[in-house]
This record gives sequence, C-alpha cells and structure tokens, in this order.
Amino acid sequence: MTSSWDENMKKTAQKVLALAKKAGADQAAVRMKHSRFSEVGYRDGDMEKASSSTKQRLSLRIYVKNRFGAHFTSDLRPETLVGFVEKAVAMTRVLEEDPFRGLPDKSALAKGPAPDLGILDNQMENTPSDYWTGLARKMENLAREKALQEKADLVSSQGGVYGEISAMHLANSLGFAGSLRESGAFVSAGMVFMDPVEKKKRRSGGWWEGERHLADLVEPKRLENVALTACQRTMATMGAKPGATARMSVLVENIAAGRLMGQLLQCINGRSIYQKRSYLAERKGEKIAADILNMQDNPLLPGGFSSQWFDAEGMTAKPLGLIENGVLTNYLLDNYHSRALGMEPTTGETSNVLLEPSCDKGVGELSRGMEKGIVVTSFLGGNFNSTTGDFSYGVQGRYVESGKVVHAVDGMNIAGNANDLWLKLVAVGNDLYPYSAVRVPSLLFEDVQVSGS
Repeated sequence: MTSSWDENMKKTAQKVLALAKKAGADQAAVRMKHSRFSEVGYRDGDMEKASSSTKQRLSLRIYVKNRFGAHFTSDLRPETLVGFVEKAVAMTRVLEEDPFRGLPDKSALAKGPAPDLGILDNQMENTPSDYWTGLARKMENLAREKALQEKADLVSSQGGVYGEISAMHLANSLGFAGSLRESGAFVSAGMVFMDPVEKKKRRSGGWWEGERHLADLVEPKRLENVALTACQRTMATMGAKPGATARMSVLVENIAAGRLMGQLLQCINGRSIYQKRSYLAERKGEKIAADILNMQDNPLLPGGFSSQWFDAEGMTAKPLGLIENGVLTNYLLDNYHSRALGMEPTTGETSNVLLEPSCDKGVGELSRGMEKGIVVTSFLGGNFNSTTGDFSYGVQGRYVESGKVVHAVDGMNIAGNANDLWLKLVAVGNDLYPYSAVRVPSLLFEDVQVSGS
C-alpha cells in the first residue's frame, strides 16, 4: 500500500488511543489493516469468478478496571470514531472483572527498526486487474493442454490466481507502535477426468503454488510445471479403491501432513491448555512424540508466509522451540493465558512452523522403502477430539507393497490416538512444503490401524 496510507494508519491509531484514554480506559490497543486483493478463476474456457476488493478494518481492545472488551469497525471517518470509542469503553465497563486481563509487560514489547523480512513486493500494488485475468486464463489453458497431452478423458479444467497486498499497524497505550507490509500471489490448476477403470466415476485433482514476489511465481516453466503436477496428481487417482483392513505403515505426504500438524498445534495453544481441552495439558517437559520430532516456530524466516517482527500483542517475535527430540518444551501462551496458568508468556500464535528433517528422503524415496502401507495424499473429513487425542480420518492416496504402488486408494480410514501416533513416527522427510506458514515435510508412521475393504 502507499506510504500515505501508512501515515494515515499511524495517525488514526494514536487518535483512537487518545480517545480511549479520555473516555476512561486504563489501557488500550489498536490494530488497523488495509488490504487489496484480486481473485480470478476460469473453468473450461469461461470465466467462473472474478473479484477485486479493497478492505479496511480497525480493531480496538479496551481494558477498564480488570474488564476487557474487543470492538471492531470498518468506518474510519473521523466524525464516527469518537462515538465508536466512547461506546466501546462504555460497553467494556459493564463486563465481568477478570484479573488476568491486560497488555503485555512493557519490557516484552518489540522495538524497531523493523527488519527486512522479504515479504513485500511493491510492484504488486500496481498490477492491473486484467493481468490477473490473463494469468488465470493462461493457467486454465495450461491445465487443458497437459490433460490432452496425457490423453486423459477430460471432463473439466480449471485455472485460478489470487494476489493480495496489505498494510497493518498495531499500537498500544504503553507506547508500542509497529507496522507490517506484505504481499502474496498464488496460481492453481485443476482438472476432472473420467476414470478409465471405474468408468462411471470422475476423479479430480489439482496443484497450487505461491510466492511473496510475483516475478518468482510467473516464470513460464514454473506455470507449466504447476499444470503438469496437477495433471499427474489427477492421473494418479485413476482406479482408486480401498485396500485391505490391517495395521501397516502410513506415509503422509507433505501437502496433507499440515492437517496433523495443525491439530498438534491446537493442543499446545494456551486457550486449549487453560480450558482443559487438550490431551497435552500439564505435559510440558514430557515426551509426547518420537525422538526424531523437532519443531520450531520461526517468525523471522525470510520470505515466510507468516513472517513478522512482532506478534498480535506487540511482543518481540523470536524463534521458539516447541518440541525438541520428542519432548514438549513450550506452549503457545499469550499474556492472558500465561497469567491464568502462572507461566511465562511465549506468544499466542504461530508464525512459520518448521520441522527438522530426520533423513535426506522425500515422499518418493520414503514410499519405495515401505514393505506394506499407504501414502496419504489428502484427508477426507473425519474428526479429532483434542481433549482425548482420539482421531478418525478418511484418506485418499496410494497403496504400496514392496516399495511399489499397487493401486490408488480411496474409501479408507485411519484411526487411533494422537499420543500413540506421534510416538510411532519413524521418519521426517526433507521435503518441507513451502507454500504454507506450516512448513511440514512428509511424515512416516509405523503400525497404524487402517480400515478398508
């Protein structure tokens, strides 16, 4: 966004803080965000969707005599802000007291100057809407071309793009003020084929990639590879059927492993711990996974999809070890939950989650070493109980015997308990999934209950 908008956010934030103090707030924090995005999709040669929008939002956190309230508005006109702030303070006054509410200690707040995190492409601000339209059309054309080259029975082809550039400013009554400007662009290709084996079934697949800088994403060879990968992944689903029910090895591909990781992160979040809705409550310092599991949150990763130099409360963002050699070393604790639990705050949110590889193999090499098992390429529904750790997931993928793919898989289910599953982890691949804030590699587990035919 333009520098004039940055200055406007800073001035508005300070004005709101002053209004909050005048209205009687003990403490306050303001978060402003301005963003512009474009999204275009093509299907079978025709535009399926096209949207472009500019959004702005202000969130205000108010603290009055151990009472807390969160308030939001998109109307930033000076004449309306006075009434908004006064009403926010008045509404907060009638809420119940909570002694754990308050801003972070001043010593924990981040101090500038902001580092260059490599997350902003200024050129994206000037990218016209017809550029995104042309790029989406190109992705759909490439998807169709690759499908025809593979002589697939093509039912439908899709192509899509998404681009966004945003500016955010956070300030509080303790004197913290920090800004973050970022951009991101994504391209996708997808297709639907008739299955030559199961002739009445349609199989769908796709692929997408993203970058902080548009020029890194739109190289012709890379766009072709996105479409080719989508085609290959769709072809790999032909003839899918359930395998036999048994206990076997389960290799979760990196693109699917984020779901397992997300549920693990849910269970080390301060809210879940405080509410006793986590099977990992009161287990800090204990072994919760195999020795090879090492997980870190790194907000300072150059070019990361969630890189930041301060967190949602304005605290200094810094690398945080979460699991080391299978031992749970830290919870994700914002100030409220850290006070309630009597622990030191870490951060209430993850940024870029990274797993340390335990080997130099990706999903292909790991699958070739499997005696019998399935490679999970996606999860289909299912459920997870964070309090007990019990889970049951539908899966798609490939059935493998003696290192060779026997057939594609659907209609199968894996079930068990998360505590047991992570102790059965035998390999963490070197193929970190790069297009997400949760950079998880392929994960190999042994002796997992798999239900099928």
